Amino acid sequence: MSSFAALNGAYTSLTAQRIALEVTSQNISNVNTPGYTRQRASLAAIGSPASTLFGSSATRATGVTVASVDRLTDAFLETRLRTQTSAAARLTAVAESWSLLETTVAEPSENGLAAGLDTFFNAWHDVANRPDDGAAKAVLLGDAASLAADITAGYRAAEQQWDATRTQVDALAQDVSTTAAAVADLNARIRDALNAGEPVNSLLDERGLLVSDLAHLVGGEVRERPDGTVDVLVGGSALVEGGRANAVAVHGSPSMTDLGTTPPAGWGTAEGPVRLVWADSGAPAAATGGRLTGLVEVLAPADQGGPLAGLARSYDTLATTLAGEVNTLHASLPGADGTHRDFFTLDAARPALSLEVALTHVDQVTTGNPGEVDGSLAARIAELSDTRTAWASTVVDLGVNTRTAVRRAEAAEGTRATAEAQLLSQTAVDLDEESVNLVMYQRAYEAAARVLTTVDEMLDTLINRTGVVGR
Repeated sequence: MSSFAALNGAYTSLTAQRIALEVTSQNISNVNTPGYTRQRASLAAIGSPASTLFGSSATRATGVTVASVDRLTDAFLETRLRTQTSAAARLTAVAESWSLLETTVAEPSENGLAAGLDTFFNAWHDVANRPDDGAAKAVLLGDAASLAADITAGYRAAEQQWDATRTQVDALAQDVSTTAAAVADLNARIRDALNAGEPVNSLLDERGLLVSDLAHLVGGEVRERPDGTVDVLVGGSALVEGGRANAVAVHGSPSMTDLGTTPPAGWGTAEGPVRLVWADSGAPAAATGGRLTGLVEVLAPADQGGPLAGLARSYDTLATTLAGEVNTLHASLPGADGTHRDFFTLDAARPALSLEVALTHVDQVTTGNPGEVDGSLAARIAELSDTRTAWASTVVDLGVNTRTAVRRAEAAEGTRATAEAQLLSQTAVDLDEESVNLVMYQRAYEAAARVLTTVDEMLDTLINRTGVVGR
């Protein structure tokens, strides 16, 4: 190796170790940066010059170079994490909705609807024991009015949660479209940078973070292209295709009471069940994961398993059952004025919202045979059980479904957390490892500098001192 080749080798080592130190410093600086993937400088020896026409070169090597600065990631682990994130986000959205719905029911508690039903029928017991007591009848009418109001309030709570979820779904659909557009823009920038030979690691990190957001929002499958871009597919259709993005939208009724079950061919953009579609064509976007998908499931009609509409239907059923069984008995005998009266009144099209006490005065309460101090009818009403049984069944089903949804979400989140930990073990910055690398590259830099100094001193001796003896 010539002396000047040695100088060049030491110089290339200085340059390579400096770049490696800069990469390590970059890692340490971004230890807490979300979505950052650690990088490593890949060093490679600069080979000997090719043999010439007159024989092989005597030079053994000419130094070291940084072949590339690589992102230390794992495509398999990334795909697995996105899949688990999609499933966990969907199940968590469903579980949160069930849990919130359960809190609106507030069962069992002294303020729950079950307690209101017991209070109402116990008031009939009191009237049966004192059929000529106006105060007992007044208490009965007050308890009945409170019960009707509680049923209406329960329906309103389910309806308000549905409305809030519907608004959230619209906002999430907009987020999906915006994020997809950002991924498409990064695709174009990454492709252009690669063609120009510019570094793209930071752009890849930024795109990876956005693709993870899409997985959380709407799921999807990510496919890499040879030009460095990625496609994101939702239900087999492209949400992102290279540098182009397709928008999604939410169609369906803005009101829980107007969901309907009209066949798809008859749906308008504001009709039928809530559904995710492609904005340009209105065709269904068959998403299977992500928070948006979970919330769309929550907004489904009662006959399709929607929890909010299902509970609202339970309140309607409760109101109808209560009015039906009480009215049947109460109107079976005439009151003091000889009139057969219903105890409750309601609109069959909206039972829970319209349930009210039909009586306006205690004298209109029928307790038994007219003209007698008789509490036999009141006693029979007090023993009615269909309404209480129906509500108890609703509460049990709600509790079971909520617990099932929560357990499924917890299991999915545990799997997602495991996948995330496995990916982070590959991609996250380890300060201990980076500290070791700092020392390693520093020592190599110092050694290269020492080689440079030694060769310089040798050349100085050869050039300036050789041949001066005897002068």
